[in-house]
Amino acid sequence: MSQPELEELHSKKAELENELQSLEEKEKTLGDSIKTLEKRVTLHAENTAIRALEEKINAKRGAIGQLETKVKELEKKLDEPPKKESPAEPQDQQSSQQEMVVMEPEMVPEQKQTPEQREPKKKRRFF
Repeated sequence: MSQPELEELHSKKAELENELQSLEEKEKTLGDSIKTLEKRVTLHAENTAIRALEEKINAKRGAIGQLETKVKELEKKLDEPPKKESPAEPQDQQSSQQEMVVMEPEMVPEQKQTPEQREPKKKRRFF
């Protein structure tokens, strides 16, 4: 083998070693990039899940706030004394009370009936 051929082979070998080293560095860099991106994707997914949970929590807090307001309103209504009636309402109540007195026969005093006024009792036979 001649000297120029040998130099050419050494040169080719050095070039290929440099290319191999360059490719190994690129492979390492890409591997590191993948790890970094995977972490970022995981963090992004976690952040998305956290935001969704926060939105649900805020919605629940809003619903609870509305329910608490409703409870307070109803409790306030219970604590209020009955409203005074307008002048028209007492007359309506008096007439309805009078109607009740008329409609309830237990309240009317009974008059004693004479035997002629009573209806004769019916005889019942049992078979």
